[in-house]
Amino acid sequence: MTIRILILLAIGWLGGCATGADRHAAWPASLPAQAGFTASYLQDRRNAELQSLDQYLAWVERFYQGWDLYPTGWNQISRNLAGKITDRGVKREIEAKLRRLGIAIAAEWAKDNSVRRITTRHVGIWGNALQKSAERAEIPNIVDRVLDDVDNLLNNRIAADVITENRFYVEEDVLNEIN
Repeated sequence: MTIRILILLAIGWLGGCATGADRHAAWPASLPAQAGFTASYLQDRRNAELQSLDQYLAWVERFYQGWDLYPTGWNQISRNLAGKITDRGVKREIEAKLRRLGIAIAAEWAKDNSVRRITTRHVGIWGNALQKSAERAEIPNIVDRVLDDVDNLLNNRIAADVITENRFYVEEDVLNEIN
């Protein structure tokens, strides 16, 4: 009986390894290198105690590709923003900044909720600001401001609650109330 249990456990364990290996082998080509995210995961012991590498990488994929609850991922947002820029040099610069920004945000946002410093609220605020920047032809300025926010937040130079809905654009309703 004990040998059967060991065999079943071994088969289950090997099956689990195969599933993990499949996830790693099936890493989408449209995402930045998986190795960078794996290294980020391994650097945060607190998070690793709460979340498996596969769970973390699944959230990284969701960030880039979207999912049922939020179908617009970073890849689509980046394409849309870059598509609005006609100057080739500026476009290349913005694409590079958006790649850096996506990596920095995803690496932190994909962590367990109790550990991460970048929350879904932050991602929503930055995403809305970036979309509004496209409408107002202010993409380079807002990309730089979001990069600063991410850098300052990750390096503990600003508090998380400093990043609010009106950080980038004061809503029109607020302006109408003032007038």
